[in-house]
Amino acid sequence: MPEEYANRNRLFLIPTWSSVTQTSSETDQSDTRDAESPPVSVVLRSLEDEKCRAILTALREPKSAADLQTKCDLARSTVYRKLERLREASLVREYTEVRRDGPNATLYERDFTDISIGIDDDDEFTVSIDRRTKDAEDRMATFWSEMKKES
Repeated sequence: MPEEYANRNRLFLIPTWSSVTQTSSETDQSDTRDAESPPVSVVLRSLEDEKCRAILTALREPKSAADLQTKCDLARSTVYRKLERLREASLVREYTEVRRDGPNATLYERDFTDISIGIDDDDEFTVSIDRRTKDAEDRMATFWSEMKKES
């Protein structure tokens, strides 16, 4: 997290990553497919949606749903629907910001660095989503997010 965004009264659980590629095929429904790799149609449907693209653009740095609502000039219900669509496409991640001075906050961030659409040797469309690798900070963020879901 850049110093300009840091606040001493908050513990940020926002991960930093280095690049790694995951690939998904529309027709590859086998158990060998990575659980985080969505079908091509889901990714394309998300990218086709103008409001989803506006949210992705606004997520230059992590933001809450309320911040996205203001920044994108969207209704609250629309923001949550679009965030759900983007999560299903594995393009957005949700995190919890643990605050020492008040209630915790749910933040959202882009979960990719690059997306490529291609055609494989079997003439099937594929999508490659470049992501950053997870480190200890990522695992802690995931842990707290899962704890929040269970409580």
